[in-house]
Amino acid sequence: MVVYRIDTNDFNLDYTLSCGQVFRWEKNDWWTGIVSGSVIRAKQSESELLVDSILNKNFVQDYFRLYDDIEKIYSEINKDKLTDSLIQKYRGLRLIRQDPWECLVSYICSSNNTIRNIKNSIKRMCECFGEEIERGYYSFPAPEALAQVHISDMAQCRLGFRAPRVLKVASMVANREFDLYGIKDLSYREGRGELMKIEGVGGKIADCVLLFAFGKLESFPVDTHIEHIMDSFYGEHFKNVKKSKKREEIAEFARGYFGRYCGYAQEYLYMEDFEVK
Repeated sequence: MVVYRIDTNDFNLDYTLSCGQVFRWEKNDWWTGIVSGSVIRAKQSESELLVDSILNKNFVQDYFRLYDDIEKIYSEINKDKLTDSLIQKYRGLRLIRQDPWECLVSYICSSNNTIRNIKNSIKRMCECFGEEIERGYYSFPAPEALAQVHISDMAQCRLGFRAPRVLKVASMVANREFDLYGIKDLSYREGRGELMKIEGVGGKIADCVLLFAFGKLESFPVDTHIEHIMDSFYGEHFKNVKKSKKREEIAEFARGYFGRYCGYAQEYLYMEDFEVK
């Protein structure tokens, strides 16, 4: 084992990896995940992050967004007693900078699904169509690999109605019919519009990809957890909105209320509702 150390400030590895934003990390004594085609093991010891990986220190710091000015972010999203209490309760939770392709497919797999099932389906997909990195660990399958897969071979992944959507977007990206990585150069709203052209990608999935893969921190994904906690604490701001437009209105309110870092506020709100339930 070759381990290096990273000094951290206001970082909590457990909260960051257990808050539902990533699906390929598991904890025993150390956290173990597959990132960028490599196995990475990580453990926190007070303010030090211990890392065992061939991935270099700068990559890991960027992946966990340790360069973010978290104090500034906290000061801007801390708007009331609720957010103040969540910052104290989950202090150190960071957004993760994910690979856009893996993030997109993972969230397509998440549609109307549980976290347990999402993780299992992604694991099987990697075992079937990824490349073995070391014993028992597989890379995330490239678009070119999935584009060659027949729909019948996806049955073992237990993705149901999501399987043809995954194969379709794989073909689009592999054949350069969709410029996924070019979205980083677009504005939040332009990028959202492009992602929503993909079958199976609605507003919530697009917002997750924009936030977790492209770092568009003004993105505010709204699912059942966020809708519930926003209704509970801020419901007077959108109580007369039509049901079909409610989640869009919640996100617009959040952008105005929490400001340019509202994506961070979203993850703390999500963590609270997810933990309570």
